Amino acid sequence: MRSRLRCRGFKEIFDGKRRALNKAYAMTQGSDASLKTYYYELGVSSLVARLQSISGRRFRNAAFIGPCADLFYAEALRTLGLEALTVVDDVKESVDRSLARIRGQFTGAKVVGVTLEADSWPFPESYFDLIVNNLQLHWVNNVHQACTGWHKSLQPDGALIGAAMGGDTLQELRIALSLSEQEREGGISAHVSPMLTITDVGNVLNRSEYRLITTTADANTLVFDDSFSLMEFLREVGESNAVQHRRAAVSRETFLAAECIYRHLFAYREGEHTGKLPATFDVMHYIGWREHSSQQKPLKPGTRGVNLKELAELVQDDDVDLGEIIDKDGKIKVNYIKSRKPSS
Repeated sequence: MRSRLRCRGFKEIFDGKRRALNKAYAMTQGSDASLKTYYYELGVSSLVARLQSISGRRFRNAAFIGPCADLFYAEALRTLGLEALTVVDDVKESVDRSLARIRGQFTGAKVVGVTLEADSWPFPESYFDLIVNNLQLHWVNNVHQACTGWHKSLQPDGALIGAAMGGDTLQELRIALSLSEQEREGGISAHVSPMLTITDVGNVLNRSEYRLITTTADANTLVFDDSFSLMEFLREVGESNAVQHRRAAVSRETFLAAECIYRHLFAYREGEHTGKLPATFDVMHYIGWREHSSQQKPLKPGTRGVNLKELAELVQDDDVDLGEIIDKDGKIKVNYIKSRKPSS
C-alpha cells in the first residue's frame, strides 16, 4: 500500500461535493445504530479514555471536528470538566444534528456550531485548550495545512487528540473490487480512499510543531453478511467513495464478481461467524501538544548518565550490581560497585 503523503506537491484527492453529499445522507437518512457503531465504538470511546488517562488535567474550552459530537459531549461533560464546546464540520446537516441532540439532553449547555472545511480554520491564536478530531483526518485533502491551523489555535500546553482511519482499512474490499474490475472492466479505478499510515500522521504533527507526540494503532474487525451489507454500512456512516476521478459507473456484474471474490478469499470457514465476511478498520490514534515551558524536555545531546544505584533502589533488587555509567569525551565507562546484602 502506498502512503497518501508520499508524493510531490499537493493534490486534491477527494471530491468535496461528493463527500458533502455522502455525509449529508448519513446525517439525515443513515441508521443511528450504524453511526454509533462507527463514530462512538471506533472513535469517541477510545478518545475519551485517553483524555481521562492524562493525570490531573482538565479541559475547559474544546473544539470537536466531525459528526456525532453529542456522543463525545455526553462523556466529556461528566469526566473532563468541559465548560464550552465548538462543534465543527464541513456539512451543515452534521452540525445541526449534533447541536440538536446536545441541547436536547443537556440544559444550558455552552455549545456553538460552525460549518467549514477542516483545512480552513478561522479561529484566533490560543483560543482552545483541546481540539478533538474524530474519524475525519483521513478525509482532509491538505493534512499539513489543517494540522498547522489547529496548532495555532491551541493555547500553550493545549492538546490535539484524534482518531483516523488508515493502514489496512477495508483492504478486503479493496482487493475484491480491484480483481473483479480488472476482469470485468479491463482496468482498475479507486473505490477505497488512499490511506494515511501511522508514520504519515507522526511526521505531519512533527512538521506542524506539535510536542510530546504519541501515535498508536488499533486493528478492528467488523463482520458482515456479505459485501453489499458492508457497502450499505459505509453509505449509512458517510464513508462511501468520494475520490476524485473515480469511475462514473460500475456494472452490476462487477459488484457480483467482487462479492464472489471477497467470499472466496476472506469468508470465515469455521466458528460463530462461519460464512460471514470480515472487514478491517485500522484506527490510528494520535495526540500532540502545543509547546509550553512546563512540559518535559528532551535531554541535551551527549547526556547519557544513568545512576544504577538509584535504579536498584527503585526496583528493590538486592542482587543488582550497583554502579555508574559515565560519559566522558564521547566514551562510555562503567564503574561497578559490588554491594549486596548477605543472604539469610
